[in-house]
Amino acid sequence: MFKSNKKRFLSLASLTLAGTLVLSACGGAGSSSNTAGESDSSGASGDKVKLTMFIWAGSNQDVVPKEVVAEYVKEHPNVEVTFEESSNSVMYPKMVAGKQADANNPVVNFGYFNADATAKGLNDDMWEPLDTSIVTNIKDIPESFHKPDNKGVVWGVSSFALVYNKDLVKTPPTSWNDLWDNEEFKGKTALWDYMFYSYISPLIAAKGQEIGASYENPEPAFQFWADRSDQIGTLVSSNDQLKALLESGDALIAPFSAQVAQTWIDGGSPLAVAYPSEGAISFPYTLQVVKGSTPEQTRVANEIINELLSAEALSQYAEATGTPVTSTTAAVPDKYKDDPSFSVETQSNGINPDWDLLAQNSSSWKELWDRLVKTKLQ
Repeated sequence: MFKSNKKRFLSLASLTLAGTLVLSACGGAGSSSNTAGESDSSGASGDKVKLTMFIWAGSNQDVVPKEVVAEYVKEHPNVEVTFEESSNSVMYPKMVAGKQADANNPVVNFGYFNADATAKGLNDDMWEPLDTSIVTNIKDIPESFHKPDNKGVVWGVSSFALVYNKDLVKTPPTSWNDLWDNEEFKGKTALWDYMFYSYISPLIAAKGQEIGASYENPEPAFQFWADRSDQIGTLVSSNDQLKALLESGDALIAPFSAQVAQTWIDGGSPLAVAYPSEGAISFPYTLQVVKGSTPEQTRVANEIINELLSAEALSQYAEATGTPVTSTTAAVPDKYKDDPSFSVETQSNGINPDWDLLAQNSSSWKELWDRLVKTKLQ
């Protein structure tokens, strides 16, 4: 299994993040499945333990989990793990529907979830507490990143900033205001459909008092976007779609994960990331076990999560994806030592959406978006 790296990662214990705080966020839409351990059942005793793990699609998000799981099933040939690769915005509704159909047969048993899905899951009683006698690597993650009742642990904190085409944009953006009021981006702004924390939350932070918008009274924020609907060129639902739009110039700017965008830039995309003067959006990522899994599935899920939380695995995840991790024993990859998103100052000054209220009011926010904004985009 992965062994601890002796290098020390900068401590993130001082970060101030909103209560139930991660592609995607992160991760593109378009689900696909593949399996680890399917053919390696020699030497297994008893019935095979079968689990489904959710991972984010694209941008190297699959590299480390697949490597860790491959090592695990090699040592535990009676275990079979199937991967579901998608985005939280696509997968979480499927999980809710699955729970409603059969609470004891979850669509996925464990995996990676962003801040939005994590908060919704806490509200929907979706998560099983982690077994800390198994997940011993949780000790290397500050208590502030442990979810209530250990129903998950924040292993990484991404930053949502402004991603733009540096070859085509004449004046680089500096503020969230550029997203909705900059003439250069009129009709060229790409937004994730229903990813409200990426364009409603910064609007509330930047102009909430001026326009009378808050998490308790969001309608003025949606109306603000409705009045500026000509800024919006495209609504996207996957990483690959957004990447293609930005590269081609069909879109010039989008609020998106700085870490995912950096992997595109490293691959040669003509893009850049601007950190708004008001602060980037702090976006935690969590590992969780899904309620309804069998005791054996839960045990295996906990054991794999423990390996994913090792210093070496988290360092490798940071290397592959550019995601700052919360473990005090993981190392910052050399190529990211000067990356602003790995800075305690950047993270501490971030915008922290009210994830609890977002989760509780997701249906009403969706209704506001559909009624006030999307009708103007048709």
